[in-house]
Amino acid sequence: MNTTKAGLRFGQRMNLLVLLTALAVFGVAILQAAPPSNELLETVPEPIGKELAVTGEVVMIEGNVQIVEDPSGAKKDAYLIMDHLYVAQVIGDKPTEFLVNEKTRMDEDIKVGDKVEVLAAQNGEALSIKKAE
Repeated sequence: MNTTKAGLRFGQRMNLLVLLTALAVFGVAILQAAPPSNELLETVPEPIGKELAVTGEVVMIEGNVQIVEDPSGAKKDAYLIMDHLYVAQVIGDKPTEFLVNEKTRMDEDIKVGDKVEVLAAQNGEALSIKKAE
């Protein structure tokens, strides 16, 4: 009688093992058959040779502010020296960071919220920044 009970338990274990294995194989088959998602491809910058062209909205500007005073001391002007520009192609996505230096050609008066087109080298250095309309 003990051998019958042991045989049933072994049989139940085998049924459970076969069922779990079948479910795992079925799950892998579903994952393999699923079409690849192209959501991430929509936000990747478009390469143009060795350069990237990105159009999006300026979400942040980093840099230094310099205050310049004329020799008489009567007038002071503040200038933002831009170091980094962050552009988001889709609002809510992680923005792309661009390095701005003295070689970067850019339209004047770019501010947060402006829609811009950035042409950049693959190392992230902005070559030109112009407002897009």
